[in-house]
Amino acid sequence: MATGRSGRRGGRRAWELYAETRRPGAPRLAARIGAAPRLLRTALRGEYPYLSRGKALAGALLLAAYLASPLDAVPDVIPVIGWVDDAGVLMWALRALVRESGRFVQWERAAP
Repeated sequence: MATGRSGRRGGRRAWELYAETRRPGAPRLAARIGAAPRLLRTALRGEYPYLSRGKALAGALLLAAYLASPLDAVPDVIPVIGWVDDAGVLMWALRALVRESGRFVQWERAAP
């Protein structure tokens, strides 16, 4: 199992996200995580201008379908290795959610 380049890239992306949460004035990680449910509710109601209702719903449904589906890039019947692709997709989705949650918190702060 080679993690090489993709493992380093994932680690670098995680570090970049962490650094983004530590910038002065940027929403911290806890604030972003706490804002995620509000973000999804607001997007599904069509009130958040940066994430459409369709995109939020499609993303959630596609993620759930991929994680629940027996058809994967690597079959889940292969212990450990079969779960790596699911973990990768889940981490990608969580990273995107945390990033967008930061933008959402800033949008909330700016709202009158």
